[in-house]
Amino acid sequence: MSASRFIASRLAGGDDRLSRTSNTIAWVSVCLSIAVMIIAVAVVAGFKSEIRGRVAGFMGSLMLVQPGQSPINEHYPFSENLSYADPIQNVPGVMSVSGVAWRSGLIKTEDNIDGLYFKGVDSLYDFSFFEGCLVAGSIPSYTGRISNDVMLSRTTAEKLGFSVGDDVTVYFVGDEMKVRRFKLCGIYDAGFEEIDTRMAVADRRQVQRLNGWDSDQVSSLEIRTKRDADLDRIGREVDELVIEQALEDDTVLFTLDIRKLYGHLFDWLNLLDLNVLMILVLMVLVAGFNMISAILIILFEQISTIGLLKSLGMTSREVSHVFMLRAGGIVGKGLLWGNVLGIGICLLQQFTHLMKLDPANYFVSFVPIRLNIVSLVLLNVIAAILILAIVSLSSRFISRVSPDRTMRVE
Repeated sequence: MSASRFIASRLAGGDDRLSRTSNTIAWVSVCLSIAVMIIAVAVVAGFKSEIRGRVAGFMGSLMLVQPGQSPINEHYPFSENLSYADPIQNVPGVMSVSGVAWRSGLIKTEDNIDGLYFKGVDSLYDFSFFEGCLVAGSIPSYTGRISNDVMLSRTTAEKLGFSVGDDVTVYFVGDEMKVRRFKLCGIYDAGFEEIDTRMAVADRRQVQRLNGWDSDQVSSLEIRTKRDADLDRIGREVDELVIEQALEDDTVLFTLDIRKLYGHLFDWLNLLDLNVLMILVLMVLVAGFNMISAILIILFEQISTIGLLKSLGMTSREVSHVFMLRAGGIVGKGLLWGNVLGIGICLLQQFTHLMKLDPANYFVSFVPIRLNIVSLVLLNVIAAILILAIVSLSSRFISRVSPDRTMRVE
């Protein structure tokens, strides 16, 4: 063991009551600061992951649409039999590519009326998202004959007084009024009212027939990706495939990112990043200055020891190293218990959803949590470095201590 470490360990075992109190305040401050930072980062990451996942569950992470058209397009179809459709499936991160058809309609009951977009999907559509938020009934099966089964959100079903098995009469307004009677086979609740209340799921063949389209004509192509996939990279690769492999008969399409379609949601998430940055800076400053207070108290208590060490030949830098080792021990203890506290609270919320939110304001019904090992490690390392850098300011006090004066202080 080096001399610096030996002296630092002896100082750590001091019996002075003021020193013990200041040490406790310092490591508790670091503990609480780290816990707050972990929770803040996990909550923002949770919001981003949850909202992106739910929006992508409804619409796909990326969409191929015609220039100047919305993905929810009921007037300008294109053929889904594209030369580059299969290669897109092989792009790393892509899970599925599905053609969907859209049509707006009105559901009328004796007491209420509501307008919805009917999303037409086929038998190959990936229903995993809706399976995860199904609250009543079953997922529709669109194999075989054209199906009249339809899925509605819980909000819409409750508003209109529908339950599973009820007939749903829908009016489609266009050049001529068309009326269709569907059967409600399933009710879902994704907790995302902005889209929940505007969308129903139906057989694509029904929607194509209502629009007067052929069986291969769709409104857009939905590209579903893995949850944490790099959308920018996938978007670039899809655009390259469209440019390089498109034939003369293929419709000109471009890639639309879900972050652009629902830009207001992701702008709100970007604002959360700024809030988290402010929290991180504030917590580091609080922990750092509490650490400075603790180290200064230790320095004042050990002023005669500092003088003795200098008189024995230790330089100011070597003496400062002794007290930085002491500070490192305090910071290390605070980091350890801060991680236990912060991660513990995050895991409790992640598995129990104790803290609830109003979906109308926050888009989700509970505080989402997402823990990432890499982020946790970086957060701890950066916080420790910054706190110790702030504490190092107190080392200037040591250089001003004169041995001939402090040796007489008892």
